Amino acid sequence: MPARRTRGEGGAVSQTEASQLGIEFPLLLAPGASREDVHAHGERVMQELLHLEGCSGDFTDSAVSTNAEANTIRIELLILDTADPRAALTRALDIIRTAAHAAGGATPNWPTVSDLPVQVQFEKARKFVPA
Repeated sequence: MPARRTRGEGGAVSQTEASQLGIEFPLLLAPGASREDVHAHGERVMQELLHLEGCSGDFTDSAVSTNAEANTIRIELLILDTADPRAALTRALDIIRTAAHAAGGATPNWPTVSDLPVQVQFEKARKFVPA
């Protein structure tokens, strides 16, 4: 389902608040995993995020990058209909965990909202107009 867009008086497109988040996670890889394995996992997570975007109207603009030297993955999402940092982060963690599982990853010791403040880049995007 595409992002929600409604028309108000006079046919104007309604605007919504949104939150842009970027979160970096360490990847715990099997012994002997290669750089290509890191990037391949990132590609699988991205495909799953795109699939989830198609099923949900509450986030968009997914992006994934990987760092094979540091064994990390960075995921960015635009969470729609909230500018509340805690609500946006909670939803982002749910989305990312779902995508990680669908991509074949495991999430033992998954962080909570209170575990992440130093690892999260958060920006409120007010008056976002869905495409």
